[in-house]
Amino acid sequence: MEPILIVGAGAIGAITGVHLIRAGHQVDFVEVNSAHVEAVRAGGLRLSGMLDATVRPNIMLPEEAEGQYSRILLAVKARHTTDTLPTLKRLLADDGYVVSLQNGLEEYALAEALGEKRVIGAYLTFGGFFVEPGHVKYGGRGSFKLGELDGARSQRVEALTELLSVQQPVEVTENIFGYLWAKMALGAAYFGTAIADMDVVDVYESAERRAVLGALCGEVVSVAEALGVKVETSDGFDPKAFRPGEVDQGAQDASWDAQRRYWGAIDNGRTGVWRDLAIHKRPTEIDGLVVPVVALAERHGVAVPRLRKLCDTVHAIERSERSLGVDALMQVADT
Repeated sequence: MEPILIVGAGAIGAITGVHLIRAGHQVDFVEVNSAHVEAVRAGGLRLSGMLDATVRPNIMLPEEAEGQYSRILLAVKARHTTDTLPTLKRLLADDGYVVSLQNGLEEYALAEALGEKRVIGAYLTFGGFFVEPGHVKYGGRGSFKLGELDGARSQRVEALTELLSVQQPVEVTENIFGYLWAKMALGAAYFGTAIADMDVVDVYESAERRAVLGALCGEVVSVAEALGVKVETSDGFDPKAFRPGEVDQGAQDASWDAQRRYWGAIDNGRTGVWRDLAIHKRPTEIDGLVVPVVALAERHGVAVPRLRKLCDTVHAIERSERSLGVDALMQVADT
């Protein structure tokens, strides 16, 4: 059986890989965190939470990996995509593909570096988090969709959908970028919940706070539509309801209700962004997620003052120049 390579053994990579291994597939991991590699080699890769299981995969540091793989799942943070490209180029077979299981819009960068035909997009909202070396917590299911970047329905995507369905239901979409931009819009709101230093559902309890989050979503939608993207709905949350200058109160209320249901169904109350800022005290993914959206906005003449303020605020928190708190979120609206 041809092995599957997963680059990145953090939350998403580990969750996907453990499910594949338990289903009988051979999975190799490449991981840069040497402590994580050593822990997995010594005691296995453990999932807890929605699934309690331990597997003992082959795991390598990038410089140890050899050979060619026709199927590579990329599960590193967006800010590490560029650093990972040499490994991908070295290990990807000529007729192979890379699937981006990442936050953000990394499919654009991967397509430019590897070629559009060697990249498959993935929209996913299941999640978890890294607990300690050798241990990842699985928060629960969400949505999982795969798609060719040009919107075609291909045999390889159909086969990949069947493969990954050992974890949860997976669907093929002909508009992967529509889903990726929808997730990016909601992701901007999640950055807002993170700097508020509250559980996500508690942030949603205030109409004033929801208005700031909705404005962030709407600015992302404006950029996507300037690029000609038809933005989809993400787990019942419709970012289009928050377009600047438009008020569809019914659609907005339904979107927030969908978010409350989503967060109520997973074993996790806060985002990975919050953990980066509050627990790990390390840089977030904002430079790989929101900053590129701001750059695209500037290129296309789209005003995104709140996204700019969000980036400035997160950077200030990363530098320990300001504290987490509700005021940090509310000041994003002061543009």
